[in-house]
Amino acid sequence: MGFRTKVRGRGGRGRPRFHWEFDLPVSRTAACIAAVAASAIVLVWPHLEMVRIGYEVARLQAERKVLAQERRVLRVEIGSLRQLDRVESIARNKLGMVFPRPDQIVYVMVPARRP
Repeated sequence: MGFRTKVRGRGGRGRPRFHWEFDLPVSRTAACIAAVAASAIVLVWPHLEMVRIGYEVARLQAERKVLAQERRVLRVEIGSLRQLDRVESIARNKLGMVFPRPDQIVYVMVPARRP
């Protein structure tokens, strides 16, 4: 098990040329490769999740900004729709309402509330 070196002929300048041979079993090699791959995934995964969450936060902030602008526009619209002059104009023109004559007014007695 492990590795061995063999001398194969002579290299340049009279030095022996080494050839490395590994005789590790395939299952052990596969297990080492799997362990390295799993370690890489475990180290990279949190970073990828942080990037994904960062993009999600940026998207939600942009959406929040759009919704806040829409809310401001709607508040202005509500204010304009609640103006009494506009309400009276719609009541008179579209609904045909008029102020009651004095003989059409009916007063109702409401009993006092007890504490």
